[in-house]
Amino acid sequence: MSGPRLVRCLLAAPLLLLLALPPATFAHGEIAQMAGIRMRTIHWFDTQIEPRQVAVNEVVTVRGRFKVSEHWPDYVAKPEEWVFLNIGVPGPTFIRLDTTINGMRQLQSTALRRGEFYDYEVKLKARVPGIWHVHPLVNVWEAGPVIGPAHFVEITGDAAHFVNEAVLLNGERVEVEQYGLRTMSGVHLVWLLVGLLWIGYWFRRLPVMMRRYVAVQELGEAEAERRLIGWQDIIVSGLFLALVLGLTAGIALWANARYPITMPLQTGRVEAPVLPLPGALAPIDIEIHQARFNLPRRTLTLDLTVANGTETPLAVGQFVAGYVRFTNGEVVEARREDDYDMVAPDSLSVNRRTLAPGASTRLTLQLEDAIWEEQRLVDIVAEPDLRIAGLLFFYDPAGNRYVREIGTRITPEFSITPAGSEQLDNLQLVRSPLPGMRPDA
Repeated sequence: MSGPRLVRCLLAAPLLLLLALPPATFAHGEIAQMAGIRMRTIHWFDTQIEPRQVAVNEVVTVRGRFKVSEHWPDYVAKPEEWVFLNIGVPGPTFIRLDTTINGMRQLQSTALRRGEFYDYEVKLKARVPGIWHVHPLVNVWEAGPVIGPAHFVEITGDAAHFVNEAVLLNGERVEVEQYGLRTMSGVHLVWLLVGLLWIGYWFRRLPVMMRRYVAVQELGEAEAERRLIGWQDIIVSGLFLALVLGLTAGIALWANARYPITMPLQTGRVEAPVLPLPGALAPIDIEIHQARFNLPRRTLTLDLTVANGTETPLAVGQFVAGYVRFTNGEVVEARREDDYDMVAPDSLSVNRRTLAPGASTRLTLQLEDAIWEEQRLVDIVAEPDLRIAGLLFFYDPAGNRYVREIGTRITPEFSITPAGSEQLDNLQLVRSPLPGMRPDA
């Protein structure tokens, strides 16, 4: 090998080594779900995952609220049929101790009503050390999971110290991680041995496939079958059949004698109770006139009229869509805890700060942030149903919160300066501060 070629090979060796090593992956697959499904099925809010750092065997609590959207897509299976509140984690890093929805324990599938709010709480026991991304999620029958916001939880300690004890119906206390493990391993080994004997018999004469191929080519398929499979093969196959049936019956009888008290897996459904959310009962009516989404600017513009039927002035503070929170920095303080926190601070602007009590006010809301692109919510313009839905939060001077769901068809815009933008730019912002709220920036 010549000198220059040898030098090039030596320089390329480190690059080839890097290409050969498996790359580390660190991604969040929930954004692969259709934007329309994330924004029009389950609206997650007030999500809390605490504590964020625990040791093996300590408990993590996931709690929060969600609303089942009134604008649920027709092409998605309905939540009134079969759903299951679960937790999304990378593998068996936790075990679930308890789950409640509106105070009722959820040990199995449930049903949720569209348009209703639900409080939930899930208690997890730390099992495997590491840093894990923990999501609440709702599995919908025939539709898959609808995933909520997440936080990282760090588990410290040694996995060998994990304890998972349970008391059986007969009063016996067992370690679930080891209970019945020897029995299951023994049964699997028995069937593995039977399978190996079966394969070994038919592979005793080599080659196997080519021998059949040659026989079929020379004698034809019918004559080849008659000569290739003889009486010995038929008798051995019958003995194997009898062995399999005998082992199946024997293992079943032994298991019934060894474990006389059993309970089948429960497949029933318990409908979660409906409890009113106080903030959703206030007399606030919203009429949407137009909704436009500008792709180059990553901006959703909502033109609507809000009738404030309460006795106190209100301010628009937050909008939640697809578990992403868009906040008005003049009303709500919010900051991103990490790069994966789904909040866009100071991304919501409104042309009027105050909604007078007992009056109807015309509002123009703009939600502008790169998080539309980061979370692939802009993909809504590529879907066959151009609709969006989310929760709009209002706040009064005392800090009380009122929530309403809004949803409508959107019009996509592909120009940086769309028609009518001059009118939006000339809107006069009303900056009358509300008592108890942050002063104007």
